[in-house]
Amino acid sequence: MPRLLDYPSQCAELEKMARLEPRPPAIAGPAPLAAPSSAHACLVCDASPARACLGCGGVAYCGDPHRELDRRWHGPVCPALRRIADDLAFLAEHPRDRLEAVFLARARRSDLVPGGWDDWLGPDLSPPLRRCLSDLATRPLTLAHVLILLSEHVLKTTSETISIHVIAAAQRERDVSPALWRGLEPLFPGRRFAITLVGPELLAGDLGPAVRAVQGLYRRALWTELGRPDLVIGYDCGLLLYPSWKPTMHELRGSGVPFVITSYRGWEAAGEARVLRAIGAEPLLAPAPNPFASLSARRSTTIANDLACDNAFLSAWR
Repeated sequence: MPRLLDYPSQCAELEKMARLEPRPPAIAGPAPLAAPSSAHACLVCDASPARACLGCGGVAYCGDPHRELDRRWHGPVCPALRRIADDLAFLAEHPRDRLEAVFLARARRSDLVPGGWDDWLGPDLSPPLRRCLSDLATRPLTLAHVLILLSEHVLKTTSETISIHVIAAAQRERDVSPALWRGLEPLFPGRRFAITLVGPELLAGDLGPAVRAVQGLYRRALWTELGRPDLVIGYDCGLLLYPSWKPTMHELRGSGVPFVITSYRGWEAAGEARVLRAIGAEPLLAPAPNPFASLSARRSTTIANDLACDNAFLSAWR
């Protein structure tokens, strides 16, 4: 796992992001600090022992001066860091298969096509359970949302089996159980879905009924082996970060197969849209907030006060 950047570099990156998307103000004054502990190091100067923030437990400082120095960046995210800690504690006590059962039971309560998490999960769940269920199922429900929006492009085929290629797939996609992917089918009566995960970090093999993993970078040459897909989707794949995306996007552009990109942030989605327009991709859905984004934030591995939610924005192209 990447280590945190040094503190000046973290601040420089946060400044860049703040120019692209203003950060919300802190909603409360700074939380007090815990007693010094050798288990913690100061975020600002790396000195140890340090005193953890009692608001979230997610950062520590050598004392009040460095806490005040970091207040601009930590204040707005401190409550979200507390929620992350709460969610991790909740997940430690609730096995994944039981959470899947809760989620799928909720799905059977209604025949309505869901328009957002409220339609699927209802209002009666505890906040940690609600957030964790959304994180568990953001990928299949985002796909369902996309299929509805792109029905005239994807579902017009008379074939009963819709082939979906998931590009840049990694452990987060592999962890989605076949039961959750199959949860799409009641929303689209008479349809079946074949899900193929493609990514360089995957172990190849069948993961369950109609779900398989293929190791490697995604290229159109794979269609000879895998068949032509009805839809391609990349979850938080980072087009702006990785040069290896260039040939893939050039091959998908103009192929006739719709492809969907999700992004962590609005400015990231806008930047990816500029890149795709520049290479001649035709927009089918302009970048927009995703009603099935995860409600549970993820913390950056390199910047302590940087958070994002999976699949927060989506766009579609061909």
